[in-house]
Amino acid sequence: MKMGHLFRTIISFFLFVFIVGDIGVMGQEYPFQDYFLKNILTLDPIEGVYDAQFCLEEDSGYKQCSDNKEIVILVDEDNKYRILGNQQLSFSRIGETNIYRVECEWSAARPSTVRASFVDYSILRWRIDIPPAQMKSDMGRDYRNWMKVTTCATLIKKYPTKSMYMKAAIEAQRKAEEEKKTSEWSGTGFALNNGYVVTNYHVVEDAKSINISGINGDFSVSYTASVVATDKVNDLAIVKINDSRFNGFGILPYSVEMQMAEVGDDVFVLGYPLTQTMGDEIKLTNGIISSRTGFQGDASLYQMSAPIQPGNSGGPMFNSKGNVVGIVCAHHIGAENVGYAIKTIYLKNLAESSSLPDIFPTSNTISALPLSGQVKKLKRFVYFIKCASADKVENQFK
Repeated sequence: MKMGHLFRTIISFFLFVFIVGDIGVMGQEYPFQDYFLKNILTLDPIEGVYDAQFCLEEDSGYKQCSDNKEIVILVDEDNKYRILGNQQLSFSRIGETNIYRVECEWSAARPSTVRASFVDYSILRWRIDIPPAQMKSDMGRDYRNWMKVTTCATLIKKYPTKSMYMKAAIEAQRKAEEEKKTSEWSGTGFALNNGYVVTNYHVVEDAKSINISGINGDFSVSYTASVVATDKVNDLAIVKINDSRFNGFGILPYSVEMQMAEVGDDVFVLGYPLTQTMGDEIKLTNGIISSRTGFQGDASLYQMSAPIQPGNSGGPMFNSKGNVVGIVCAHHIGAENVGYAIKTIYLKNLAESSSLPDIFPTSNTISALPLSGQVKKLKRFVYFIKCASADKVENQFK
């Protein structure tokens, strides 16, 4: 039997199983665009529009591939993820990984289950061998028991994009924090050399007044500060204390490390979360680096297991030596003990682009201390930042 005849015999079946026809782009909008935009924070990463190619491979090396097709993967009423119009393939995520279980329902054989790797949450690939019983059913008397055919799929995600996920998450967190604050709000910051303090952009955004307390452990005095550098994309801000009463931080006992931390490294966070209910005392949480990428694979962030809450924003993430390795920026809404910290290299980029190259401390004097000893030294350099809007400032004069 000629190999070309083999593929002509079975290709129509597999085009039905794996390719569900052209789902074209209408104008400049993707199909189901409204659904994706409205539900972006609750979508499974696999949901979206893909440029897909499907190939059939025979043992001899013969290969036949489809033209590129645009397909859509959505959740159905049974809470399974499927290619639109295809009831024979379903996908389920394995834990919080980027690995998916792919199950194929055959008409004449038991279901096949394989694993698919979702590389960088952008490229989805899998291979499924066609069961002999299915081959026999589809080919009838032309079937030969030595025949082995594998279907291979490569799907490249087009929409929603990774940047859309990240922007939506940041915007949702910002709105949540905006709803909690009226004319005053607070966050955390930490000291650099020469009177500079690091925090998040969203902590000082739209602030008409910025006051910093906790310097040298004294919360009875607050010092005015002003923004000198911002990076809205990476949610970073550098402010400088401009109060005439300020006499300096003293010698900083930590350095700011620019080298990438490793998964599994111990880390701890200091900050001032939920002060209205948790009190004004500085809070310590600890955990590990869970991933060297953040939400939806964002390379600018670490994922960590140290619990954080609103108010921790802008605080330092320290490694086991007591050096700063990240700047706390967000927690995962709906996930337990999943937080994100911006990598320090992005802070360095901001400082250099703003002509502030000499503001980073480089000497560590606490690496040999236990955690409790490190915290005792470090808390003098982690500050409570209180901001007020224009409305609050104006109200003071009424």
